[in-house]
Amino acid sequence: MMNRIGLLGGSFNPIHIGHLRVAEEVREALELSRVVFIPLHVPPHKEPGEIIATHHRLAMAELAIEDNDAFAVSDIETKREDKSYTLYTLRHFLKELPPGGELFFILGTDAFAEITTWHRWREVLPMCHFVVMSRPGKSFAQPGDAMPAAYAERYRDKGDGVWQMKEGARLIFLPVTPLEISSSDIRRRLRAGGSVRYLVPDPAIGYLEQHGLYGTTSPGAIEE
Repeated sequence: MMNRIGLLGGSFNPIHIGHLRVAEEVREALELSRVVFIPLHVPPHKEPGEIIATHHRLAMAELAIEDNDAFAVSDIETKREDKSYTLYTLRHFLKELPPGGELFFILGTDAFAEITTWHRWREVLPMCHFVVMSRPGKSFAQPGDAMPAAYAERYRDKGDGVWQMKEGARLIFLPVTPLEISSSDIRRRLRAGGSVRYLVPDPAIGYLEQHGLYGTTSPGAIEE
């Protein structure tokens, strides 16, 4: 089906095989025509100096997805000078969505667990379909696991992990392959001079090596 667009946000610091694999599994399971990776500017939960410059993360993401025509990278959140909220990002993509198109916001269970802390979250949830990637030990079974019962009652169980609002927006709990790969572990390996081959796509490895990222020899790489 065309015009079924998935959005996958994250710091991608750096992007790795786990990000690409879950995006591919969601794309296949939901028959998405495209998955758009959206690097965040400076996520509020990150410690100062932990995240490298925005242009580096964008460049590595673009290199990592270059062999998959169903993947794309957007700089929508990195271009904003003020705070970047999911509400504004969804508005942007909804404006660009062709008639009859559908938008799927992809997130992990940790992010879903914090959904009620999001800016104007009650307005955000009906805007598009939300896809919660479930992993062993961190799975959700129903909307009420992460939001107040009064709001969760707006959803109706459609079966097979799908819940739907009367407005049409669905909440989809989708199992994905539990690849235990983390950007923080990759950064640790790089600082220690270790190999990250088969954890990070080769083109992205070439870029980070070229620019000396995540190592002690790249003092200019950290974003102020």
